[in-house]
Amino acid sequence: MHQEKQKDYMQKFSRFLAVVLPAVGIIALSGCVRDFCGGWMTRLPSELFSQDFSVTASVGENEVQTTAVVMDAQPAAVVASAGFLPAEVETVSASSQATVKGCGLYIDGQFYGAYSSASSLRNILNSFKALYTTGEEGESVDFTRDIQLVDGTYPASDLLTYSGIKSVFESKVIESYSYIVRSGDTQQTIASYYGMTVDRFTELNGQLAADKLTAGNILDVKVEEPLVQVACTRQVTETVSIPFSTEIVEGVSSSGKAEIITQGVNGSKTVTANIVTVNGRETERVVLSEKVLVEPVTQKMTEGTQSSISYSASYYGETGSGTLKESLIWPLPDNGGTETCYYGEDGHQGIDLAIDAGTDIYAAASGTVVVAGWYYTYGNCVVIDHGNGVRTLYGHCSSLNVSVGDEVAQGDLIGKVGMTGYATGNHLHFEVHINNRTCDPYTYIAR
Repeated sequence: MHQEKQKDYMQKFSRFLAVVLPAVGIIALSGCVRDFCGGWMTRLPSELFSQDFSVTASVGENEVQTTAVVMDAQPAAVVASAGFLPAEVETVSASSQATVKGCGLYIDGQFYGAYSSASSLRNILNSFKALYTTGEEGESVDFTRDIQLVDGTYPASDLLTYSGIKSVFESKVIESYSYIVRSGDTQQTIASYYGMTVDRFTELNGQLAADKLTAGNILDVKVEEPLVQVACTRQVTETVSIPFSTEIVEGVSSSGKAEIITQGVNGSKTVTANIVTVNGRETERVVLSEKVLVEPVTQKMTEGTQSSISYSASYYGETGSGTLKESLIWPLPDNGGTETCYYGEDGHQGIDLAIDAGTDIYAAASGTVVVAGWYYTYGNCVVIDHGNGVRTLYGHCSSLNVSVGDEVAQGDLIGKVGMTGYATGNHLHFEVHINNRTCDPYTYIAR
Protein backbone atom coordinates (compact mmCIF):
# COMPACT_ATOMS: atom_id res chain seq x y z
CA MET A 1 0.00 0.00 0.00
CA HIS A 2 2.81 2.34 0.93
CA GLN A 3 4.58 1.58 -2.33
CA GLU A 4 1.43 2.34 -4.36
CA LYS A 5 1.07 5.76 -2.64
CA GLN A 6 4.74 6.51 -3.29
CA LYS A 7 4.32 5.58 -6.95
CA ASP A 8 1.25 7.78 -7.24
CA TYR A 9 3.14 10.67 -5.62
CA MET A 10 6.05 10.33 -8.06
CA GLN A 11 3.67 10.37 -11.02
CA LYS A 12 2.02 13.58 -9.79
CA PHE A 13 5.43 15.19 -9.17
CA SER A 14 6.54 14.28 -12.70
CA ARG A 15 3.40 15.87 -14.15
CA PHE A 16 4.09 18.99 -12.03
CA LEU A 17 7.64 19.33 -13.40
CA ALA A 18 6.37 18.84 -16.95
CA VAL A 19 4.16 21.91 -16.50
CA VAL A 20 6.41 24.13 -14.40
CA LEU A 21 9.79 23.78 -16.10
CA PRO A 22 8.71 25.07 -19.54
CA ALA A 23 7.00 28.01 -17.82
CA VAL A 24 10.23 28.83 -15.97
CA GLY A 25 12.08 28.75 -19.27
CA ILE A 26 9.61 31.18 -20.83
CA ILE A 27 9.94 33.55 -17.85
CA ALA A 28 13.73 33.46 -18.16
CA LEU A 29 13.52 34.29 -21.86
CA SER A 30 11.09 37.11 -21.09
CA GLY A 31 13.75 38.65 -18.87
CA CYS A 32 16.17 38.53 -21.80
CA VAL A 33 13.61 40.32 -23.97
CA ARG A 34 13.30 43.03 -21.34
CA ASP A 35 17.09 43.33 -21.12
CA PHE A 36 17.38 43.67 -24.89
CA CYS A 37 14.62 46.22 -25.28
CA GLY A 38 16.24 48.39 -22.63
CA GLY A 39 19.70 48.15 -24.22
CA TRP A 40 19.61 47.86 -27.99
CA MET A 41 16.64 50.17 -28.36
CA THR A 42 18.93 53.01 -27.32
CA ARG A 43 21.39 52.19 -30.09
CA LEU A 44 19.23 51.24 -33.08
CA PRO A 45 16.18 53.01 -34.57
CA SER A 46 13.01 52.24 -32.65
CA GLU A 47 11.12 51.29 -35.81
CA LEU A 48 13.26 48.14 -36.03
CA PHE A 49 11.25 46.76 -33.11
CA SER A 50 7.83 48.17 -33.87
CA GLN A 51 6.24 44.70 -33.79
CA ASP A 52 5.63 42.33 -30.88
CA PHE A 53 7.87 39.32 -31.25
CA SER A 54 6.88 35.99 -29.68
CA VAL A 55 9.54 34.17 -27.68
CA THR A 56 9.00 30.44 -27.19
CA ALA A 57 11.23 27.48 -26.44
CA SER A 58 10.54 23.79 -26.15
CA VAL A 59 12.64 20.74 -25.42
CA GLY A 60 13.61 19.20 -28.74
CA GLU A 61 12.90 15.65 -29.79
CA ASN A 62 15.61 13.27 -30.88
CA GLU A 63 14.91 13.76 -34.55
CA VAL A 64 15.87 16.97 -36.38
CA GLN A 65 13.69 18.34 -39.17
CA THR A 66 15.68 21.05 -40.96
CA THR A 67 14.16 23.63 -43.28
CA ALA A 68 16.42 26.19 -44.99
CA VAL A 69 15.04 29.68 -45.60
CA VAL A 70 17.44 31.66 -47.80
CA MET A 71 17.10 35.46 -47.74
CA ASP A 72 17.51 37.21 -51.09
CA ALA A 73 21.12 38.32 -50.82
CA GLN A 74 24.36 38.35 -52.75
CA PRO A 75 27.72 38.82 -51.03
CA ALA A 76 29.29 42.05 -52.28
CA ALA A 77 32.26 42.46 -49.98
CA VAL A 78 35.54 40.57 -49.70
CA VAL A 79 36.00 39.54 -46.08
CA ALA A 80 39.60 39.76 -44.97
CA SER A 81 38.95 38.39 -41.49
CA ALA A 82 35.54 36.89 -40.85
CA GLY A 83 34.92 36.28 -37.16
CA PHE A 84 33.15 33.45 -35.40
CA LEU A 85 30.44 34.03 -32.84
CA PRO A 86 31.57 37.19 -30.97
CA ALA A 87 32.69 36.56 -27.41
CA GLU A 88 30.21 39.11 -26.08
CA VAL A 89 27.19 37.30 -27.57
CA GLU A 90 24.93 36.08 -24.79
CA THR A 91 23.39 32.63 -24.91
CA VAL A 92 20.73 31.02 -22.78
CA SER A 93 22.30 29.03 -19.94
CA ALA A 94 21.41 25.37 -20.16
CA SER A 95 22.82 21.93 -19.72
CA SER A 96 25.11 20.86 -22.53
CA GLN A 97 22.81 17.89 -23.09
CA ALA A 98 19.65 20.01 -23.49
CA THR A 99 18.39 20.80 -27.00
CA VAL A 100 15.74 23.19 -28.23
CA LYS A 101 13.87 23.81 -31.44
CA GLY A 102 14.96 27.08 -32.98
CA CYS A 103 16.11 28.94 -36.06
CA GLY A 104 19.83 29.00 -36.84
CA LEU A 105 21.40 32.22 -38.12
CA TYR A 106 24.09 31.67 -40.75
CA ILE A 107 26.00 34.55 -42.35
CA ASP A 108 28.23 33.67 -45.31
CA GLY A 109 27.99 30.06 -44.18
CA GLN A 110 29.17 30.82 -40.64
CA PHE A 111 26.87 29.80 -37.76
CA TYR A 112 26.23 32.68 -35.35
CA GLY A 113 23.73 31.02 -33.02
CA ALA A 114 20.07 30.00 -32.94
CA TYR A 115 16.98 31.98 -32.04
CA SER A 116 13.86 30.56 -30.45
CA SER A 117 11.38 32.07 -32.95
CA ALA A 118 12.02 31.84 -36.69
CA SER A 119 9.26 34.32 -37.53
CA SER A 120 10.63 36.88 -35.07
CA LEU A 121 14.14 36.54 -36.48
CA ARG A 122 12.81 37.04 -40.01
CA ASN A 123 10.91 40.12 -38.83
CA ILE A 124 14.06 41.58 -37.29
CA LEU A 125 16.04 41.06 -40.51
CA ASN A 126 13.26 42.43 -42.71
CA SER A 127 12.83 45.44 -40.43
CA PHE A 128 16.57 46.07 -40.60
CA LYS A 129 16.31 46.04 -44.39
CA ALA A 130 13.42 48.50 -44.26
CA LEU A 131 15.60 51.06 -42.45
CA TYR A 132 17.53 51.67 -45.68
CA THR A 133 14.74 51.25 -48.22
CA THR A 134 13.39 54.34 -50.00
CA GLY A 135 10.38 52.58 -51.46
CA GLU A 136 11.08 53.94 -54.94
CA GLU A 137 9.70 51.92 -57.85
CA GLY A 138 12.12 49.31 -59.15
CA GLU A 139 14.41 49.50 -56.12
CA SER A 140 16.16 46.26 -55.16
CA VAL A 141 17.20 45.66 -51.56
CA ASP A 142 19.57 42.89 -50.45
CA PHE A 143 21.95 42.10 -47.63
CA THR A 144 25.56 42.43 -48.73
CA ARG A 145 26.22 38.94 -47.33
CA ASP A 146 24.43 35.64 -47.81
CA ILE A 147 22.08 35.18 -44.84
CA GLN A 148 20.36 31.87 -44.19
CA LEU A 149 17.78 31.01 -41.54
CA VAL A 150 17.64 27.28 -40.83
CA ASP A 151 14.90 25.75 -38.67
CA GLY A 152 16.05 22.78 -36.64
CA THR A 153 17.07 21.43 -33.23
CA TYR A 154 20.12 23.06 -31.61
CA PRO A 155 22.03 22.77 -28.33
CA ALA A 156 20.32 25.04 -25.80
CA SER A 157 23.69 26.66 -25.12
CA ASP A 158 23.63 28.07 -28.70
CA LEU A 159 20.27 29.80 -28.22
CA LEU A 160 20.70 33.58 -28.55
CA THR A 161 18.82 36.13 -26.49
CA TYR A 162 17.80 39.50 -27.94
CA SER A 163 21.11 40.85 -26.60
CA GLY A 164 22.85 38.12 -28.55
CA ILE A 165 21.14 39.17 -31.78
CA LYS A 166 22.17 42.74 -30.99
CA SER A 167 25.80 41.68 -30.62
CA VAL A 168 25.75 39.93 -33.98
CA PHE A 169 24.32 43.01 -35.71
CA GLU A 170 26.88 45.30 -34.02
CA SER A 171 29.93 43.08 -34.61
CA LYS A 172 32.62 44.38 -36.96
CA VAL A 173 34.66 42.70 -39.67
CA ILE A 174 37.73 43.84 -41.61
CA GLU A 175 37.21 44.06 -45.37
CA SER A 176 39.59 44.83 -48.23
CA TYR A 177 38.70 47.41 -50.88
CA SER A 178 40.35 49.10 -53.84
CA TYR A 179 40.06 52.89 -53.54
CA ILE A 180 40.72 55.34 -56.41
CA VAL A 181 42.37 58.50 -55.07
CA ARG A 182 40.67 61.78 -55.95
CA SER A 183 42.27 65.20 -56.16
CA GLY A 184 42.71 66.64 -52.67
CA ASP A 185 42.35 63.32 -50.84
CA THR A 186 44.02 62.98 -47.45
CA GLN A 187 44.19 60.23 -44.85
CA GLN A 188 41.22 61.91 -43.16
CA THR A 189 39.00 62.21 -46.25
CA ILE A 190 39.51 58.54 -47.14
CA ALA A 191 38.79 57.44 -43.56
CA SER A 192 35.69 59.64 -43.53
CA TYR A 193 34.48 58.14 -46.82
CA TYR A 194 34.37 54.74 -45.14
CA GLY A 195 32.82 56.14 -41.95
CA MET A 196 35.94 55.50 -39.86
CA THR A 197 38.05 57.62 -37.54
CA VAL A 198 41.51 58.58 -38.77
CA ASP A 199 43.10 56.72 -35.84
CA ARG A 200 41.31 53.44 -36.64
CA PHE A 201 41.98 53.78 -40.38
CA THR A 202 45.67 54.44 -39.68
CA GLU A 203 45.80 51.50 -37.28
CA LEU A 204 44.66 49.18 -40.09
CA ASN A 205 46.51 50.77 -43.03
CA GLY A 206 49.44 52.68 -41.57
CA GLN A 207 50.26 56.24 -42.57
CA LEU A 208 49.73 56.69 -46.32
CA ALA A 209 52.74 58.23 -48.03
CA ALA A 210 52.20 61.50 -49.89
CA ASP A 211 53.08 59.94 -53.26
CA LYS A 212 50.28 57.39 -52.79
CA LEU A 213 47.71 60.18 -52.51
CA THR A 214 48.18 61.29 -56.12
CA ALA A 215 44.86 61.56 -57.96
CA GLY A 216 44.15 58.40 -59.97
CA ASN A 217 46.22 56.06 -57.81
CA ILE A 218 44.51 52.84 -56.71
CA LEU A 219 44.98 51.97 -53.05
CA ASP A 220 44.33 48.62 -51.40
CA VAL A 221 42.83 49.59 -48.06
CA LYS A 222 41.49 47.67 -45.09
CA VAL A 223 38.18 48.92 -43.75
CA GLU A 224 36.27 48.10 -40.57
CA GLU A 225 32.56 47.80 -41.29
CA PRO A 226 29.44 46.25 -39.69
CA LEU A 227 28.92 42.55 -40.32
CA VAL A 228 25.27 43.08 -41.32
CA GLN A 229 24.79 45.65 -44.08
CA VAL A 230 21.99 46.42 -46.54
CA ALA A 231 22.63 47.31 -50.19
CA CYS A 232 19.98 49.23 -52.14
CA THR A 233 20.12 49.66 -55.91
CA ARG A 234 17.81 52.12 -57.62
CA GLN A 235 17.63 54.07 -60.85
CA VAL A 236 17.25 57.83 -60.57
CA THR A 237 16.81 60.63 -63.09
CA GLU A 238 18.01 64.04 -61.93
CA THR A 239 18.31 67.47 -63.49
CA VAL A 240 21.82 68.86 -63.00
CA SER A 241 23.59 72.06 -63.96
CA ILE A 242 26.00 72.39 -66.90
CA PRO A 243 28.59 75.02 -65.89
CA PHE A 244 29.30 77.70 -68.47
CA SER A 245 32.77 78.20 -69.95
CA THR A 246 34.67 81.49 -70.19
CA GLU A 247 36.17 83.07 -73.30
CA ILE A 248 38.71 85.90 -73.34
CA VAL A 249 38.07 88.46 -76.10
CA GLU A 250 40.34 91.16 -77.47
CA GLY A 251 40.22 94.59 -75.91
CA VAL A 252 40.92 96.11 -72.51
CA SER A 253 38.76 97.69 -69.88
CA SER A 254 39.15 101.22 -68.57
CA SER A 255 39.81 99.88 -65.07
CA GLY A 256 42.75 97.83 -66.23
CA LYS A 257 41.16 94.69 -64.80
CA ALA A 258 39.39 91.89 -66.57
CA GLU A 259 35.68 92.68 -66.95
CA ILE A 260 32.66 90.65 -67.99
CA ILE A 261 31.18 91.61 -71.37
CA THR A 262 28.59 88.84 -71.62
CA GLN A 263 27.50 87.12 -68.43
CA GLY A 264 27.73 83.34 -68.62
CA VAL A 265 24.67 81.25 -67.83
CA ASN A 266 24.73 77.62 -66.74
CA GLY A 267 22.82 75.11 -68.82
CA SER A 268 21.00 72.03 -67.57
CA LYS A 269 20.65 68.36 -68.40
CA THR A 270 18.86 65.28 -67.14
CA VAL A 271 21.07 62.43 -65.98
CA THR A 272 19.80 58.89 -65.49
CA ALA A 273 22.01 56.71 -63.30
CA ASN A 274 22.02 53.55 -61.24
CA ILE A 275 22.90 54.34 -57.62
CA VAL A 276 24.04 51.80 -55.05
CA THR A 277 23.98 52.61 -51.33
CA VAL A 278 25.21 50.44 -48.45
CA ASN A 279 23.59 51.18 -45.09
CA GLY A 280 22.54 54.52 -46.58
CA ARG A 281 26.01 55.53 -47.87
CA GLU A 282 26.39 55.90 -51.64
CA THR A 283 29.09 53.53 -52.88
CA GLU A 284 28.53 53.50 -56.62
CA ARG A 285 26.92 55.63 -59.33
CA VAL A 286 26.82 54.50 -62.95
CA VAL A 287 25.51 57.03 -65.49
CA LEU A 288 23.22 55.36 -68.03
CA SER A 289 22.20 58.34 -70.17
CA GLU A 290 22.25 62.14 -70.37
CA LYS A 291 20.00 64.60 -72.20
CA VAL A 292 20.79 68.31 -72.53
CA LEU A 293 17.79 70.50 -71.74
CA VAL A 294 19.35 73.97 -71.94
CA GLU A 295 22.73 74.72 -73.49
CA PRO A 296 25.01 76.90 -71.33
CA VAL A 297 25.82 80.45 -72.44
CA THR A 298 29.55 81.17 -72.72
CA GLN A 299 30.80 84.03 -70.59
CA LYS A 300 32.95 86.59 -72.44
CA MET A 301 35.53 88.74 -70.66
CA THR A 302 38.12 91.32 -71.59
CA GLU A 303 41.73 90.46 -70.90
CA GLY A 304 42.56 93.68 -69.05
CA THR A 305 45.87 95.56 -69.08
CA GLN A 306 47.14 93.97 -65.86
CA SER A 307 48.28 90.71 -67.38
CA SER A 308 49.16 89.19 -64.01
CA ILE A 309 45.50 89.22 -62.96
CA SER A 310 43.64 86.03 -63.79
CA TYR A 311 39.89 85.55 -63.69
CA SER A 312 37.19 83.07 -62.81
CA ALA A 313 33.68 82.48 -64.04
CA SER A 314 32.18 83.32 -60.65
CA TYR A 315 34.08 86.36 -59.35
CA TYR A 316 37.49 88.04 -59.46
CA GLY A 317 39.48 89.93 -56.88
CA GLU A 318 42.97 91.04 -55.87
CA THR A 319 45.80 88.53 -56.05
CA GLY A 320 48.35 87.72 -53.36
CA SER A 321 50.68 85.04 -52.10
CA GLY A 322 47.88 82.48 -52.19
CA THR A 323 48.76 81.17 -48.73
CA LEU A 324 46.14 80.49 -46.06
CA LYS A 325 46.36 82.40 -42.79
CA GLU A 326 44.53 79.50 -41.10
CA SER A 327 43.41 76.05 -42.19
CA LEU A 328 39.90 76.01 -43.61
CA ILE A 329 37.16 74.22 -41.66
CA TRP A 330 34.20 72.31 -43.09
CA PRO A 331 31.37 74.80 -43.75
CA LEU A 332 28.54 72.54 -42.49
CA PRO A 333 27.84 71.13 -39.00
CA ASP A 334 29.37 67.79 -38.04
CA ASN A 335 31.14 67.40 -41.39
CA GLY A 336 27.64 67.07 -42.88
CA GLY A 337 26.36 67.03 -46.43
CA THR A 338 26.30 64.41 -49.18
CA GLU A 339 28.60 65.28 -52.07
CA THR A 340 26.42 65.15 -55.19
CA CYS A 341 28.79 66.90 -57.59
CA TYR A 342 32.58 66.86 -57.43
CA TYR A 343 35.02 69.60 -58.32
CA GLY A 344 35.86 69.46 -62.03
CA GLU A 345 32.93 67.17 -62.85
CA ASP A 346 31.75 68.43 -66.25
CA GLY A 347 33.53 71.72 -65.52
CA HIS A 348 32.02 72.16 -62.06
CA GLN A 349 33.92 74.85 -60.16
CA GLY A 350 33.21 73.71 -56.61
CA ILE A 351 31.55 70.91 -54.68
CA ASP A 352 27.81 70.44 -54.07
CA LEU A 353 26.83 69.24 -50.61
CA ALA A 354 23.21 68.11 -50.36
CA ILE A 355 21.68 68.60 -46.90
CA ASP A 356 18.40 69.70 -45.29
CA ALA A 357 17.12 73.21 -45.96
CA GLY A 358 17.86 75.61 -43.12
CA THR A 359 21.10 73.89 -42.05
CA ASP A 360 23.65 76.38 -40.69
CA ILE A 361 26.52 77.45 -42.96
CA TYR A 362 29.79 78.50 -41.28
CA ALA A 363 32.67 80.68 -42.48
CA ALA A 364 35.51 78.35 -43.45
CA ALA A 365 38.04 80.94 -42.28
CA SER A 366 38.21 84.51 -40.97
CA GLY A 367 37.89 87.36 -43.44
CA THR A 368 35.84 90.17 -44.96
CA VAL A 369 32.47 89.62 -46.65
CA VAL A 370 32.71 90.98 -50.22
CA VAL A 371 29.44 89.51 -51.58
CA ALA A 372 26.23 89.03 -49.61
CA GLY A 373 23.08 88.88 -51.68
CA TRP A 374 21.65 87.59 -54.94
CA TYR A 375 24.64 86.66 -57.10
CA TYR A 376 23.89 85.50 -60.65
CA THR A 377 22.96 81.77 -60.83
CA TYR A 378 24.25 81.22 -57.27
CA GLY A 379 21.10 82.81 -55.85
CA ASN A 380 21.64 84.09 -52.31
CA CYS A 381 25.38 83.92 -52.00
CA VAL A 382 28.22 84.86 -49.65
CA VAL A 383 31.82 85.44 -50.75
CA ILE A 384 34.50 85.94 -48.09
CA ASP A 385 37.92 87.42 -48.80
CA HIS A 386 40.51 85.79 -46.53
CA GLY A 387 43.47 87.83 -47.76
CA ASN A 388 46.51 86.78 -49.80
CA GLY A 389 44.28 86.17 -52.82
CA VAL A 390 42.20 83.49 -51.05
CA ARG A 391 38.40 83.59 -51.21
CA THR A 392 35.56 81.15 -50.48
CA LEU A 393 32.05 81.16 -51.96
CA TYR A 394 28.83 79.76 -50.47
CA GLY A 395 25.94 79.54 -52.94
CA HIS A 396 22.16 78.81 -53.08
CA CYS A 397 21.52 79.96 -49.48
CA SER A 398 17.93 80.25 -48.26
CA SER A 399 18.87 83.24 -46.08
CA LEU A 400 21.98 85.26 -45.19
CA ASN A 401 23.27 86.33 -41.78
CA VAL A 402 25.98 88.75 -42.98
CA SER A 403 26.33 91.90 -45.08
CA VAL A 404 29.04 93.25 -47.37
CA GLY A 405 31.90 94.68 -45.32
CA ASP A 406 31.29 92.49 -42.26
CA GLU A 407 34.36 91.01 -40.62
CA VAL A 408 33.69 87.36 -39.77
CA ALA A 409 35.65 84.88 -37.67
CA GLN A 410 36.20 81.27 -38.61
CA GLY A 411 33.10 79.26 -37.69
CA ASP A 412 30.72 82.26 -37.64
CA LEU A 413 27.20 81.63 -38.91
CA ILE A 414 26.91 83.30 -42.33
CA GLY A 415 23.71 81.81 -43.77
CA LYS A 416 21.34 78.88 -44.12
CA VAL A 417 21.22 76.09 -46.74
CA GLY A 418 18.60 76.46 -49.46
CA MET A 419 18.05 76.11 -53.21
CA THR A 420 17.89 79.71 -54.46
CA GLY A 421 19.28 80.58 -57.88
CA TYR A 422 19.95 77.78 -60.32
CA ALA A 423 19.49 74.75 -58.09
CA THR A 424 17.34 71.64 -58.27
CA GLY A 425 17.52 70.68 -54.60
CA ASN A 426 18.62 71.95 -51.20
CA HIS A 427 22.41 72.01 -51.05
CA LEU A 428 25.46 74.17 -50.41
CA HIS A 429 27.63 75.00 -53.40
CA PHE A 430 31.10 75.64 -51.95
CA GLU A 431 34.08 77.04 -53.85
CA VAL A 432 37.69 77.88 -52.95
CA HIS A 433 39.55 80.43 -55.07
CA ILE A 434 43.28 81.05 -54.99
CA ASN A 435 44.31 84.15 -56.93
CA ASN A 436 41.04 84.13 -58.88
CA ARG A 437 41.29 80.53 -59.98
CA THR A 438 39.01 77.85 -58.64
CA CYS A 439 40.68 74.99 -56.79
CA ASP A 440 39.48 71.64 -55.51
CA PRO A 441 38.28 72.46 -51.96
CA TYR A 442 39.63 69.12 -50.73
CA THR A 443 43.13 70.42 -51.44
CA TYR A 444 42.68 72.96 -48.64
CA ILE A 445 40.00 71.46 -46.41
CA ALA A 446 39.57 68.02 -44.86
CA ARG A 447 36.23 66.49 -44.04
